Amino acid sequence: MTTKTSSPILPPTDAQLPTLGINLTAAGTTQANAFAIPSGQDLSVFTTVASGAGARLPVNGLTLGEEYVVANHGALALLLYPGLGGQIGQAGANAGVSVPAGKAIYCQCINAGPTTSSWLYNLGA
Repeated sequence: MTTKTSSPILPPTDAQLPTLGINLTAAGTTQANAFAIPSGQDLSVFTTVASGAGARLPVNGLTLGEEYVVANHGALALLLYPGLGGQIGQAGANAGVSVPAGKAIYCQCINAGPTTSSWLYNLGA
């Protein structure tokens, strides 16, 4: 999740709280038609995942270090794609990575170009 600080005295503001997407349904079977995760949605929880269905990280409006967590609470593996022209880890440009059922993936943007992005990731145990 994007680093958000708050005062120890004042309660957090809306800008400091994570943005959530819950009970999401994975879509499509390619990068082009996968569910598009909105920019700034820190946590996306997919509860419905059909065979071969996926989600796509944003590509525009990213900042270096921006973080996303994608949780797969569906029954089947979720394919997570970078935005068009992007890359997740060593998977290659535009290639998806598989997020098994019951797992979550943490992604951090390490290259926030105007039309492409690169991501470090850690697949939860």
